[in-house]
Amino acid sequence: MKKLTSPIFLLIAFLFSNYSYCQNIDEKVTKWAELNPIEKLYLHIDRESYYAGQTIWFKGYFMSDFIPSAKSTTVYTELVNEQSAIVVRNVFPAYMGVSVGQLDIPENTPAGVYQLRAYSPLMLNQPEYVFNKRIRIYGSNAQKDNKTPLASEVQLTFFAEGGNLITNLLNIVAFKATDKKGMPVNVEGEIRSETNELVTSFKSLHDGMGSFAIFPLPNGRYYATLKGSSKKYPLPEHTTNGVLFSVRHSSKGKMFRIVPGNDDPAFQPAYMIGQMENEILFKQPFGGNRKEISGIIPTDSIYSGILQLTVFNNDGMPLAERLVFINNKEYILPAKLNIDTLNVGNRQRNRFSIALKDSVVGNFSVSITDADYESSRTRPLNIYSWMLLGSHIRGYLHNPAYYFGSDNDSVREALDLVMMTNGWTRFKWIDVAQNKLPQPKYKDPGYINLSNTVYIEGRKKVLPNTDILVMISPDDTTQKRRGTSSIMQTDSLGQLRIDSAIFFGKMKILFSEVRGKKSKFINVKLHNDSLRRTYPIEWSPAPFTDSTAPLLEEKMITAFNDYLKAEGKTLEAVTVRSYRKSETEKLDEEYASPLFSGNMNSRILDLREETYAGDIFQYLQGRLPGLSITGSAGEYTIQYRGGGLEGSNVTLFLDEMRTDALMIESIPVNQIAMVKLIPTSIATPGGGTALAIYTKRGAGLNAAIDSPTDIITYNGYTIIKEFYNPDYEAQPDNDKVDNRLTLSWTPDIYVAQRNPTIPIIFYNNDRTKRFKVVVEGITYDGKMLMVEQIIEPGGD
Repeated sequence: MKKLTSPIFLLIAFLFSNYSYCQNIDEKVTKWAELNPIEKLYLHIDRESYYAGQTIWFKGYFMSDFIPSAKSTTVYTELVNEQSAIVVRNVFPAYMGVSVGQLDIPENTPAGVYQLRAYSPLMLNQPEYVFNKRIRIYGSNAQKDNKTPLASEVQLTFFAEGGNLITNLLNIVAFKATDKKGMPVNVEGEIRSETNELVTSFKSLHDGMGSFAIFPLPNGRYYATLKGSSKKYPLPEHTTNGVLFSVRHSSKGKMFRIVPGNDDPAFQPAYMIGQMENEILFKQPFGGNRKEISGIIPTDSIYSGILQLTVFNNDGMPLAERLVFINNKEYILPAKLNIDTLNVGNRQRNRFSIALKDSVVGNFSVSITDADYESSRTRPLNIYSWMLLGSHIRGYLHNPAYYFGSDNDSVREALDLVMMTNGWTRFKWIDVAQNKLPQPKYKDPGYINLSNTVYIEGRKKVLPNTDILVMISPDDTTQKRRGTSSIMQTDSLGQLRIDSAIFFGKMKILFSEVRGKKSKFINVKLHNDSLRRTYPIEWSPAPFTDSTAPLLEEKMITAFNDYLKAEGKTLEAVTVRSYRKSETEKLDEEYASPLFSGNMNSRILDLREETYAGDIFQYLQGRLPGLSITGSAGEYTIQYRGGGLEGSNVTLFLDEMRTDALMIESIPVNQIAMVKLIPTSIATPGGGTALAIYTKRGAGLNAAIDSPTDIITYNGYTIIKEFYNPDYEAQPDNDKVDNRLTLSWTPDIYVAQRNPTIPIIFYNNDRTKRFKVVVEGITYDGKMLMVEQIIEPGGD
């Protein structure tokens, strides 16, 4: 794709100049932009709303300079409540501009509105670009909606085009009306002078936004009233110290008009700068003291997005500013959704396909959900609206996807109102002039980086320039390896670094000298954790409509209760009394993450004080009701409640990392702290049985090992779960009720071919009659795929 500084701009003869005042501010912005690259992150999630206990599945896409970005290696995802407290926080690696993962919503999460937040450390140098999306979570304690605010509660804000209301000139003033929670309210009213003379009337065009023209007279004051209300809303003060700056759309580009408010040299326009995405597109000098300046900015070769136009005086001070949106649609990757086989019968097989044109190299993701459990036919936020619009706008933008649904005059006019009534997330020109632009505070960690100091045990003396054996549990659970190991050397300060590592879950890292009987007993001190650190992110509450379709709320609450019944749980009214937690509960809290914690049907064995000569499977035989262990070392078969199938029907986890019996049986029983049997676990495919083995930590583990080693437990990246896609042709007799709301989630689609077709194969559940299909992604050259469609029998 062409760079923004494409030679097309050389065709605009009046745009470029060697004037020193232009170069100075241009150089400052360019140098700052090189140190602070914009990086945007968008999450494609499987649904728009959830009930407690469900999983939020996502795929993250990074972009910078209009193409996929590989600047970041780590993605932080957080579910945040209305009190700005983090409910769930997971960390995942990013590869070549994409990341996949999930957030498991705890079953006891109160019903309400939450914010899904995602970012990388590098993005926090410009925190306005942090991805955030409001989602609703349903549960048993759902609250009734509040009443719609009255007209007296309306907040009405005015925005003079260009920034100032200029006396004795015809100005365009935009307005935005919201309720007390910040949601848009459509209004109509009148503008009157302080002597109560009618000046003009106004009416909102879209989502509480509109505009009107006014010619403010000297010494005049003006106010607005809304229909049905006597409340007065004063207009901004008007002045002659400024310039009138208006921009309009035309078939040739953006027409601009600049008129000074007076003859004061301090308010005479000297030049205009246009910039987008940190890059100066053009600089246009204005010669002489002209009463009016006008022209056309060609936009047909500019990338789509927000173009910031700023008028400066001869001293480099901004006089007026205007945001405009360019929509050349070059970012769209054309695609067609084909319905090859449609079958809404229970557990029947469906096949759809996405047909793309020309040569395509890119990453994509597909979600298919029950359309009757979605809050709206189209999502309010999609990959187009976030990457090109929402990420750049300061404050709340209602239903940004609307502005990309069509390109008719009313949508274009509404989008221009967005440009006039919303702030911009970038720098302030006054900070540029005074060299006060913020400097970068964060760097990308480069995956997991561990810094340690190795000490001789019992002494404060370090162990410098010494070979150390480092063993880490396997990060690939599909391979039957007992671990990875390497020889590393401490430096002169006794420090040892593990750089650019990728591993998941709670991992044991063993350090040992390699001199046999001459090896010293050592202690290892872990320095700051590069992965699990927390970042200060300012909470910026955004409104979310209280109203939800009563039928949808009823369905979601019913689905939540059905889920609880399937798990053998109820949420009846109880009286909470203080009690002392048992040792087993304390142990569970200490070792188990939210994905494995709780579960009233689970069984826990405390092995912290246990000594046993055999392996753990020999120890467990007959100790956990319903668990059957047969066979011998190297050939164990583990079943729960009979199973009815050949082989094991229990999924094994070692420190919450999926593994096999061969790996677990090699661990001495005196190194195991806890065994937990979970009959139905969301950590397993299809909610099957999990047997989780937890090894001792810290002092408890050291006490169990008599050797010159030290072992630390490190919590790596969050384990990436696999979405359960049932195959009812392979298992047609599955008698468990299937009420999945997300029928298919496929985040790992990579395409590199000409005229490709992406197949989508999935099985229906026991009730869905309408499917909602969403396909999103980015190609290597920055085109974005966005398909959103509801499929039903008899539909188009």
